[in-house]
Amino acid sequence: MSGFPLGVNTISDTWTVPLEQSLLRLSKLGYRQFDVMVSPAHLDIETLTPADYRRIRSLLDAEGIAIHALTAQSLDHNLASPRDEIRAMTIGFKKKLLNVAYELGAKGVVTVSGRYNSLNAPPRAQLEGWLRGSLEVVVAYAERVGVDIFLENIPMGVLPTAREMIQWVDEIGSPALGVCYDVANAHYIGEDLAEGIQLVAPHLRLVHLSDTSRTAWKHDPIGTGTVDFAAAGNALKAIGYQGLSVVEILAADPDPATLAAHEVLTGLGWAERATRAPALAG
Repeated sequence: MSGFPLGVNTISDTWTVPLEQSLLRLSKLGYRQFDVMVSPAHLDIETLTPADYRRIRSLLDAEGIAIHALTAQSLDHNLASPRDEIRAMTIGFKKKLLNVAYELGAKGVVTVSGRYNSLNAPPRAQLEGWLRGSLEVVVAYAERVGVDIFLENIPMGVLPTAREMIQWVDEIGSPALGVCYDVANAHYIGEDLAEGIQLVAPHLRLVHLSDTSRTAWKHDPIGTGTVDFAAAGNALKAIGYQGLSVVEILAADPDPATLAAHEVLTGLGWAERATRAPALAG
């Protein structure tokens, strides 16, 4: 099977579908690798027991699938918070995420660069100081655990652009710190995808794929917005990318949207979908 490997982010199941149910359904569609959202309804890392880990690992083995990364929405956590206790809580949560990722065999944890209120933002030096102090602690812990941090571009983040992210990744200089490049997030803020992908190329570990316009931030089905996926595919080819991309679509009925997206992406350089899942191990 040629082309960039393509998996699924479980974002549409975040608030309604338990993880194991989600993985079983998607594996039957032929998907083998996943970026799993973390939430109380989907994967609640606060309540996992050794028995839970064993059961999830058994499912992964039986279905011949893998969790590539864990992603948590930054609703309650902020590495760049002006409050010491919020940053400390966020660091603790990230450490717990890294431990869970290790137990489930994931390669990384997707992490955004904090967030802030652009209407009344702290001085830039303070904002970056809070983020740097937090991120360096998390990355050092990631090195010890053996699971990487994938720093993701996000519009309200302290580091929303490829250029800013890669500067920090280079400055911190840890093998445990890489980049998750989200094409919809980049397009929404006006970033040229080919330029962004070229900039992050040395540290690119994961690509998020969904559609959006530049007037409203979305993670919509591919073909409904203005993201140039051909340009993204050509840029990934140009840098020799061999890593995973995941479809990250928010939809009320996500499976048809994911399958339709995969069909489009197959014509732009991504690998074809497996026609059927492997048989259960017996």
